[in-house]
Amino acid sequence: MTETAAQIATNDHNAPILTNSLITAEELKEFKELAFKEYGIRLTNEQAFEQATALLSLFDTLITSGLEQTGQRVNINNNSRPKEF
Repeated sequence: MTETAAQIATNDHNAPILTNSLITAEELKEFKELAFKEYGIRLTNEQAFEQATALLSLFDTLITSGLEQTGQRVNINNNSRPKEF
């Protein structure tokens, strides 16, 4: 996973601009709307960014772990078999 740290700057409307991020401003807005719709929680941009990047990190870890486990399984396409057989 690439670096999720953001450099937060502000524009004329005092809204944070996230750079070097895995999350776009539109995705951050959608995340905040979802948090409010599903849980009734209003997140600040900073809270939403922190939670969204933590969620992405979790998924990255789960996917990476799943791929590693899949690589250890028998591949029927190349007739690989565990040593026990």
